[in-house]
Amino acid sequence: MTHKRCTLLGLSFWMWSTCLFSQDSTRYNLVFGDGVAFHGGVGYFAVRDEFISSEKYSGVIPLFVASWSRFHETYGYRLAFQYQFTSNLKNNNVSAEITQFSISLDFLYPVGKASLLEKEVHLFLGPSTELFLHFRRQNIAGSGESILNAYSVASLISAGLRFEAFCPISSDLQLNGSTQLSVLSLGGRFLDPRKSDASPVKLLSLFTGLNASGELGVRYRVTTSLIAAVAYRLEITRIISWDYFIAGSDFFTIGVSYDL
Repeated sequence: MTHKRCTLLGLSFWMWSTCLFSQDSTRYNLVFGDGVAFHGGVGYFAVRDEFISSEKYSGVIPLFVASWSRFHETYGYRLAFQYQFTSNLKNNNVSAEITQFSISLDFLYPVGKASLLEKEVHLFLGPSTELFLHFRRQNIAGSGESILNAYSVASLISAGLRFEAFCPISSDLQLNGSTQLSVLSLGGRFLDPRKSDASPVKLLSLFTGLNASGELGVRYRVTTSLIAAVAYRLEITRIISWDYFIAGSDFFTIGVSYDL
C-alpha cells in the first residue's frame, strides 16, 4: 500500500511539474517571439580606419535586418542577417563607399525575472556566434599605390554572449532590450604587403577585437500573429591588432514580425 501511495504521489508530482513547465514554456514563447521578422531604418555612421586615413568619415547609412526566431521547451534561438551600405560617407570633400553585413546565431535561455514599474521582466542569456564583414572603397581616381590604398577590409568571426530582456506591459504591448558582446574572435584584415609582413589573420580578445551592440524597443501586437516594432539601436566595432580601426553607428528602426 505504501509503495502504491509513493508511486501515485510521484506520478502526480511529475504531471504537476510537467504542466507548470509547459505553462512557463508557453509564456516564454509569447514573450520571446516565434517566427520571422524584418526591420529597416536609417542612422548615423562614423568610422576611423588608419589603413586609409587617420581622419574620421561619417554620414547617413540605411540598415536592413531579417531574422528568424524559435522557442523550444527550454531555450530559444535567433538567426539574424544584417546589411548596411552607403556610397556617400564623407570627410570634407572626400567620400567613401561602405558595405557592412553580419550573420549571427544566438541561443538564449531563461535565467530569471526582474521587475520594472511593477511589471515582470523576463531575462534571457546565452552564447552567440557572428560573422562580421566590413568593406570600404575610397571614391578617388588614381593608379598603382593609390589604388591599393583605396580599399580596406576587416572581418570578425566571433563567439560571445547575448542578453535579452522582455517586459510585457499589456497583452498587446511589450518593451524589450538586448545587448551583444564578442568575447573571442578570429579577425582578418587586408594588408599592404609592401608596408607590413604581419599575419592577416589573428586570434583576438574583446580588448583587441570588440564587436558589440545594444537595442531598446517597443513591440505592439496588431493581430494574433502580426507584430509591429520600433527601436533604437547602437553598434560599435573596434580592432587594434593592425592599423587602428573603429566604427560606430546608431539607428532608429521600424519593423514587422509574424509569429508562426
